Amino acid sequence: MNWQMVLAAFFILLPTVLGFYHGDQGKFVLAAPSFDGDNFSRSVLYLYNQTWYDARALVVNKVYPNSSDLPVYLKDRNFVIYWGGPVEDRDAVFVMELVPEKTPVVTTFDGLVKDHPNILRDIEEFPERYRVFVGYAGWGFADFQAEKESGVWLIAPFLSDVFRNNMVGERAWAFILRYSEDKNKPVIGQRQKS
Repeated sequence: MNWQMVLAAFFILLPTVLGFYHGDQGKFVLAAPSFDGDNFSRSVLYLYNQTWYDARALVVNKVYPNSSDLPVYLKDRNFVIYWGGPVEDRDAVFVMELVPEKTPVVTTFDGLVKDHPNILRDIEEFPERYRVFVGYAGWGFADFQAEKESGVWLIAPFLSDVFRNNMVGERAWAFILRYSEDKNKPVIGQRQKS
C-alpha cells in the first residue's frame, strides 16, 4: 500500500473517527441545570450546523433584550425578534423557516433577502412559519463536543411544539429538559423515578 492510499483511507475514515461532527445537528441543545453562566443559563439552542471543525446554534427561548440595538430594518416590526447568541450580536441576522414535519431551515438574512426581497413582509404575515434571530452561538474545533462531554450541554430531539406554542424563557427549557437524551445526568434519573 502506498502513502497515497493510506492518506486517502485516513480522510475517508476521519469523519467516522470524528463521528460527533454532525451527530447532534438538527437537535436541541440545553444548558444543563447546573450551568450558571450569564449568557446561557436555562437556554435552549437549536443546533443548525455541525461539522468536524465547528458548530453553530441559535438560542430559541430568549427574546432580543434591547430593540434599540437592532439593525434599522428590524426595528418596529410586527414580529418577535429572538436573541440568537453572543457571536456577532447585532450584526448577524438569521431567519428560521419552520417547515411542517421537518427540522427548521436556517438561512442568513442577507442570503435570503437576495432571492426573496419581500421576506420581512412574509415574516409579518406568517409569524407561525418564521422566526428571526440576531446573533448566534458558535464553537470552534471540537469545543462543542468537549463541553457536551463535560456536562455543560444536554441534547434533546427537535420538538416542533416549542415553536407551535411560542414557548420562551424557562418554560421552554423545562419542557425540553424532559426529553433530554442524556440518561446519565442525576436530574434525568430523578425525573425517570417520578
